[in-house]
Amino acid sequence: MRSHTFFPAQRALFILFLLFTFSSSSGQDAYPSVVAKTGDGIFSVLRKSGIHPIKYYEEFLRLNSEHIKNGSELIVGKEYRLPNAPDSFKVTGIRIDASEGEEGPIFNEEQLSQMNLKDSTLRNTVYYFVHSGVVDSKKRFDDVANRLAKDLVLKGARVYILENSKMEKTALDSLPRGVKMEMYGEYSSIINKKYLRHNGSYQRVILLEDTIGKHQNMVLSISHNGQSKEGLQFASVLSQVLRKNAVVPSKVKSETNPFKDKESMYLANNLIPPVIILNFTDASHATVPGFNLKSEKKSLVGLLNDGILEDYSQLNLEN
Repeated sequence: MRSHTFFPAQRALFILFLLFTFSSSSGQDAYPSVVAKTGDGIFSVLRKSGIHPIKYYEEFLRLNSEHIKNGSELIVGKEYRLPNAPDSFKVTGIRIDASEGEEGPIFNEEQLSQMNLKDSTLRNTVYYFVHSGVVDSKKRFDDVANRLAKDLVLKGARVYILENSKMEKTALDSLPRGVKMEMYGEYSSIINKKYLRHNGSYQRVILLEDTIGKHQNMVLSISHNGQSKEGLQFASVLSQVLRKNAVVPSKVKSETNPFKDKESMYLANNLIPPVIILNFTDASHATVPGFNLKSEKKSLVGLLNDGILEDYSQLNLEN
């Protein structure tokens, strides 16, 4: 497989090329639509579409005035145009299958109907959660990524969850290096295009990687690109949050470590935004740097969320 590692000058030219390509191909999206079901009203239709019902109520009326009875009643079976809402939870929370090139919302209608924006703390942020492709870890990845995604979008962030359905039946250790690097190359291409779409925003990539299946006692190690100041800071802040909240460090000196394997470096060198890797390892491996995880998964998600918020807040303080 041909390597496409970018050096600083090449990276700058590559970014300019992608910016030109993206600006030339972008256009106005058509209005999305929804079919009214029994019991639906304007508020419920907007909520189930992840759209703020009060903010976009008048726009919905304007788009569908000819098909609304008695000022607010919808006709069952009728198709209604939805406002173009860039802050819709369907738009700010996207799941991507890299192997198929398909995108869809992270949250279903039931989840969307219960979601309300809490604040705009993270309105200028974009996070990418990337799955390593290991079948045994898919459930853990979904649990962590979905919960984190919900916490973050409710604070105004944009979240992409990237998966590769062709790799999810294969153990990571059994992937040939070329195949693994090809998978990382697909992820990099998708993320870089999204990065340019949201150029100017704070953007971070988090790869969750493990091969330990359903083991309960795990060590979480945090790896970063040694050549990235932002990646090092992100990893360090997350490590500090884990330590402060009594997630016991394993018996090693370092709590974070730079990427050492060629695959991780390949991913880092081909990504525009900074990346860290959260690696879940069997706790019986005493030499693995990181934190022993003996708390509930919900607590882990909360700690990761706190680390993400802390990293962003420190960046704002520095600026």
